[in-house]
Amino acid sequence: MIPIRSRECGFTLIEMAIVLLVIGLLLGGLLTPLSTKIEGERYKESRNELSKVVDALMGYAVSNQRLPCADTNGDGVEDVGANCSNEGTVPWLTLGAGREDAWKHPIRYRVDAGFTTAPILDPAVTISSFSIVDRAGAALTPADPGGPVVILFSCGNDGLPNGENNANGADNNPTCENPGNPNTIYVQDVPDANFDDHLIWLSKNRLLNRMVAAGKWP
Repeated sequence: MIPIRSRECGFTLIEMAIVLLVIGLLLGGLLTPLSTKIEGERYKESRNELSKVVDALMGYAVSNQRLPCADTNGDGVEDVGANCSNEGTVPWLTLGAGREDAWKHPIRYRVDAGFTTAPILDPAVTISSFSIVDRAGAALTPADPGGPVVILFSCGNDGLPNGENNANGADNNPTCENPGNPNTIYVQDVPDANFDDHLIWLSKNRLLNRMVAAGKWP
């Protein structure tokens, strides 16, 4: 009887390559929606943190009859001075909220100069000419004397102020710093590959309504 040679078990290089390719495709298909979900959760977390800052600002205004200046040296405390309306970061130690967004970046903050001295005048008017627009340039807020009193924004995943939110055009320092001289125009729009900032603002009417309800204005 002629012995039958058994076929050796194992995979050829081609078979292994096909298996690895299939595994790679499966993992890619699973990781992409997972990454998208994680980013969505971070945007939601950051937006919630911005809302907490707005609440803290209104509470601060009720207690102090003014809004705090920005933190311009990174210590978490407001820096009171002649340039109180300069852009900086949230004075999170002063407020007890707003230290960083979901990406561990500081949150940018700017306050209208007409609301940084106690007591807030009656009639209350904005004087810093803040303007918030979408990327097409359409206005999202009224002009002075009824403009926004506070602007807050997270730099998103890329850690950079985007569009008009970027003061100096520098795109190499992803720590949500804005070392240039910001103008008074800011942008809020739907995030995409080129714009991932999340910006909100506190309107004059909303702030005054809270102070009136608390019996602190006028």
